[in-house]
Parts: sequence; structure tokens; C-alpha cells
Amino acid sequence: MAKNKVKKLDKKQIIFLCVVGIIVILSLLVIISSLFGNFETVKLKKNNNEIFTIKDLTINNLKFLSTSEEVINELGYPKQTKKVKKGKYNYIEYYYKGLKLTLKENYNDYVLTGAEITSSKYKTSRNIKVGNKVLKVIDKYNVENESGNYIYKNYTIDALNDNLVKDNAYFSYRNSKEIRYYNKDAVIEGSPTNRAELRFNYRFGRINKITWSYDIN
Repeated sequence: MAKNKVKKLDKKQIIFLCVVGIIVILSLLVIISSLFGNFETVKLKKNNNEIFTIKDLTINNLKFLSTSEEVINELGYPKQTKKVKKGKYNYIEYYYKGLKLTLKENYNDYVLTGAEITSSKYKTSRNIKVGNKVLKVIDKYNVENESGNYIYKNYTIDALNDNLVKDNAYFSYRNSKEIRYYNKDAVIEGSPTNRAELRFNYRFGRINKITWSYDIN
């Protein structure tokens, strides 16, 4: 039986295959660079949506100051609970799959003051969930700057620790890993300052964690 001869490629075929290989490699590099690119260079479209406020502190049908009873009615009993003391305040943490809730002591009950979400099972304000594109977050909130770190502001991050600021400080900023929204109450002499915060961590352009809180600054 005659052996099958291996057909040799001529010069034109070799050049063609090399060109195709280069095109494929360049295409892959473009895709990879878009995934790992610097998000801070993305141009934003201005919009007139509302800025972040306390009413955005929600998860499913729960909201800031929901009672422990309302939390359990909505989500069921937690898989684990943990009591924590911060300064003179007592807290209790409820742990569910992909979710941690923080409740603060309020007279003879505990009320919801914080959430950390890593599961797409839970919906937050403006219908944003883990797994959504991070550009959806920006689109849902007010945007004043077309580019740069700050999305909107009346102060910068320095205002969070500035007790000379006598009116509400609100602003947002972003980097290559997260977007943060702040709304800090006006400073009243002799009284502690409360601060609302909403944070979206993301990787490869999609949200992988949502955190919100409203508590003493």
C-alpha cells in the first residue's frame, strides 16, 4: 500500500496563514484590552437623574430602618447571626447566602442600617443587581462630569472629615475597581454626623459586590 504523502504548503499559503494568525492574535488583544482597560478613561453621557440619597438604601422590599421582624418576614431566618459593638452602639449582623445585613440597636429592637450583597438573587435601588454592567449604575444616577474621577459633586471626598462643612455634602467618584456615592448630613455643632454611602465594586465591567450603609460618620 502506498504511503500518504504530506502535502507541502507553497509560499502564498504560508503567507496567507501567517496573516490570518496575526489578525486573530490582534483581535484577541483588542478584546482582552477592553476587559482590562482603564475604566477612568471611559467618556460618560451627562444626564439629569437624581443623585444618591437615603431612599436608595434598599434590598428587595426592605429599606433603611426596616425592623428585624420585617427583615425575617422578607428573607427568612438568617443562617448565622453575630453581635457587634462599635463605640457605644450595639449591632447585630444577619448572614444569608450572598448577603450580610447590619442592624443597629434601636430602643428594644434592631433596625436595618447596612447591607453587603454578593449574589444576583437580591435587587437594590434603581433595579441594580450583582452581575449587571457597571455602566448601568452610572446611567441610573445623576452624571455631571463627562470624564474624570468625579461623577457629580458639591464637595470632594475631603468633606467627609471636614467638620467645617455646614451643609449637606454629596458627591460620587469612580476608579478602576469601584464606584462610590456619598451623602453626608450637614454638621450641627455638638452632634455626631451621619453619612450615607453606596458602593459598587466591579471586575471586567460587571458588578461583583454592592455595599450600602447609613450611620454615624
